[in-house]
Amino acid sequence: MVQVVSVGSQKATIKPPVKKVASNGKTKVNGTSVPQPKTTGKGTVRTLYKYSGKMPGKGDPQTPQMLALVDTVNEATKTELDRASFTAQDCVALAVKKGFLSTRQNPLRIFRFYQKRLVGEGYFSKV
Repeated sequence: MVQVVSVGSQKATIKPPVKKVASNGKTKVNGTSVPQPKTTGKGTVRTLYKYSGKMPGKGDPQTPQMLALVDTVNEATKTELDRASFTAQDCVALAVKKGFLSTRQNPLRIFRFYQKRLVGEGYFSKV
């Protein structure tokens, strides 16, 4: 007697890739070596910036979020933020606290987005 089984009644099993850690610190996934991630530096969060004192002109196209970052540093007192040496986290925390910057995103992400432009246009400089 022959038993017929339809294809739809069989369940397919999918196995996750097997990960093995070798003695040299590399992870093997399905026989391929993948090196472990490494941290190389302090990162942009700990980079120190200095405010140049420059304010955006009326003809310069600026976004409200970028203006909020510049205004925060410009209007900060010495006890709130040191203009000669501050981090991105300090600037963003003060902008949110004072109400200059309100966003649904992570505020530090906004600073990272405008960081190159703020330094390139001369508002901030890296210390």
